[in-house]
Amino acid sequence: MLTAAQKKLCYKMTQVTIQWLEILQRLCLQDSVDVQHRGLVVAHNLISADKELAKKLVESELLEILTVVGKQKDDPKIQHAIDAARVYLVKCMDYGLIKPLSQA
Repeated sequence: MLTAAQKKLCYKMTQVTIQWLEILQRLCLQDSVDVQHRGLVVAHNLISADKELAKKLVESELLEILTVVGKQKDDPKIQHAIDAARVYLVKCMDYGLIKPLSQA
């Protein structure tokens, strides 16, 4: 995916339209698991690109969306989406932007 290969594309994505965050949130809420997974991967690539981008995402409703997806029970039909959300949340913990529930 391009956003993983080139960090500058992650920054550019946030400048192309003011609705970028809303679009990303809608992707992460899609009924189609494949589309949802792609949105989750883009979100992960954005947070991996830069801590400031990660902070913007954590301060938005996207954190709640990804928490809900990540807390779902393991299900082979949607596991790739669940795993993507969990990886996102772990990266946010690594940055110190969120804490595990046990430490909150």
